[in-house]
Amino acid sequence: MARKSKNTFEIYGDTISIMREDWDNRAFATYREDYFEELSTHTWGLKNEYPSNDRLGGGLHRYMMAKWYGDDVLKDLTKNGYVVDHMNNDHMDSRICNLEFLKHNRNVAKGQYLDKEAKQMRDRLAVSLFKDFSTGYYQVTIGCNDHIVMTDGMGQEHHINTIKLLYDCDYSLVVLDAEAILTEYEAAGKFSIVNLHCCDSRIQEVVDIKLLDEEKNQDVVIRDGVSYLILGNGKISLDSVHYEEGWLPL
Repeated sequence: MARKSKNTFEIYGDTISIMREDWDNRAFATYREDYFEELSTHTWGLKNEYPSNDRLGGGLHRYMMAKWYGDDVLKDLTKNGYVVDHMNNDHMDSRICNLEFLKHNRNVAKGQYLDKEAKQMRDRLAVSLFKDFSTGYYQVTIGCNDHIVMTDGMGQEHHINTIKLLYDCDYSLVVLDAEAILTEYEAAGKFSIVNLHCCDSRIQEVVDIKLLDEEKNQDVVIRDGVSYLILGNGKISLDSVHYEEGWLPL
């Protein structure tokens, strides 16, 4: 007799959405055909806010890391004091791009500072961390909800929408850089990427759109069939900017 799960599972592209009647929020995992049947024929409950199933080894985040990195790697790193960190601090989000190994004490420190600061400052500067499993590189993405202006070497001003930073270093250094960005911005209303550990960066400027009076308080406007968010009017803000898959340094 086939095992029946108490959860409901839906697939959107490479993401699995997991829900249960008594849950307030959905859980997420990365889809892969070889383990989807196993994952979706078991029941996932919540244990200390983490989606868990004891038959499959405990937390969904650890299940995912075992599938993507291997049981031996997970066991060895756990033995050496590492935990699986949710990079965006959302315990329901176990997509592989949101998971990384981190020393236990650094994980605690991240929870005490970066995770709290990122949440508190998100309506000004939306700082997010990701790992692109296909390349092994990390990315810090920054959505500028505040009006951010960058001046280039020629003295010309550029109005910034998003900044993406690429990293080929230890994850703990990525965390420290994200902390530095938020700390500097909170203290001075600006930040520099010059002395960070990133190996490449991509900056997207604000699209200059002339708004009609009736459009200035809207969430979105459309030009030539393209939708644009209207930031800065208090109606809408960036919560997170997704990473660029397959990005490698020049």
